[in-house]
Amino acid sequence: MIIWVSPQSSEWLLGPPGFMNDSGALLEFAETLIHEQTDTYCSELQRQILIATLQGERKTYDQLAEECGYSAKYVKQDVAPKLWQLLSQAVDEKVHKSNVKAVLEQRRRQSNAAGPSAGVSPAPQTATPAEPYSERFEPAPLPPTASALSTANILLVDDQPKNLRLLSDLMEEQGYDVQQAISGAVALQAIATDPPNLILLDITMPEMDGYTVCQQLKADPNTQDIPVIFISALDEAWDKVRAFSVGGGDYITKPFKVVEVLARVENQLKIQQLQQDLKAQNAQLKRALQELQRLAAIDELTQVASRRRFDSYLRECWQQAAQTQSPIALILVQLSNFGDLEQDVAASDCLLQQVAQTIDQALSEPADLVGRYGTFTFGAVLPGQPQGEMVAETVLSRITSVLKLKCPDAIIGVGAAAAQPTSGMPLDHLLTHCEAALQTALQRGGGIINATVPPLG
Repeated sequence: MIIWVSPQSSEWLLGPPGFMNDSGALLEFAETLIHEQTDTYCSELQRQILIATLQGERKTYDQLAEECGYSAKYVKQDVAPKLWQLLSQAVDEKVHKSNVKAVLEQRRRQSNAAGPSAGVSPAPQTATPAEPYSERFEPAPLPPTASALSTANILLVDDQPKNLRLLSDLMEEQGYDVQQAISGAVALQAIATDPPNLILLDITMPEMDGYTVCQQLKADPNTQDIPVIFISALDEAWDKVRAFSVGGGDYITKPFKVVEVLARVENQLKIQQLQQDLKAQNAQLKRALQELQRLAAIDELTQVASRRRFDSYLRECWQQAAQTQSPIALILVQLSNFGDLEQDVAASDCLLQQVAQTIDQALSEPADLVGRYGTFTFGAVLPGQPQGEMVAETVLSRITSVLKLKCPDAIIGVGAAAAQPTSGMPLDHLLTHCEAALQTALQRGGGIINATVPPLG
């Protein structure tokens, strides 16, 4: 086990003058704050954890449990989490072992700056008096990882319990939630039940090594995005190459340095967060693009296909008809002579909406499409139909029923045409004949003109 000590001055290691008194004041401030905000008193064991942390003692929860005569599991899973939860509730922000001193110092400065009236009241007396603070001076804890990802869930996978304990204490001190797995099979089960944000994975394990575990994770769409950091005593270049080839995100060699582990863990969590943010942004952009395409495909006033969508669909159907040697029909409908309604924009808009929906309802096949072809002109594409005259008659009859009360003098011209596309026949061949039929119908005062589209040549 390697304990990393930053090369600071002896004053930094021992603490500035008044360090012990300051820690005592912070402890009193913390207890008072917890009592006032949560109406709860700290237990003696919680006070000992807080004392050791505020004095900068590098004690793990296992050591504290042994000194106080409690089981390590009880301290790590019950007493300590409840202490940090109480403090988090009291100061209304996330508090853990690595940042508690900084948070309390900031809150005490804010309280002092606000004046005596805003400060906390004297600390309540607990049932058991506090024991004298330990006079043992040890290196202060590592600077906390200043990251919004400190609450991430990390899975540790190693067949050696000592390694698990060491890494678990290290991660928990930084505020991470930690899971442990003693084998590859147990790790896969734990991941399937509760996927972590990051995995620290040993390579050399019996039955299933770390490479196999990583390969299975990367082959599963549900777990392939979980970053994996390999931690191994294997230091050959080939070992590292293989680790990255199976999907590992990073590689740490044993014996490791604490500062390196923390830096690489934070780096992988940041990368994962950036990737998740990028995916979310891409999904948002995709939805926005789909909405823009939908809006571009619909005429805003009449809610039928826009001219752009109509032309695109007609072209697609024409090409498909040429490939399958099937017929296609086209209908164009134009309105004119609205009389007084032409001066009333709202009334003419309402009329156009009714006409568009009437044409749409007159089409019987799922592949049929109606679109706005011009200001007062609508078109209908009828794929697979050898002639459009019958549909045109239905359309004319229904539109006449809509207009006879509101605009009895309106002229409704309908042009219809159908063709059997052949190789080399352009779409304009159909359009030209259908538009000519429409103009003839309008010139004759309305009605239907069915155009015959001759083959080319």
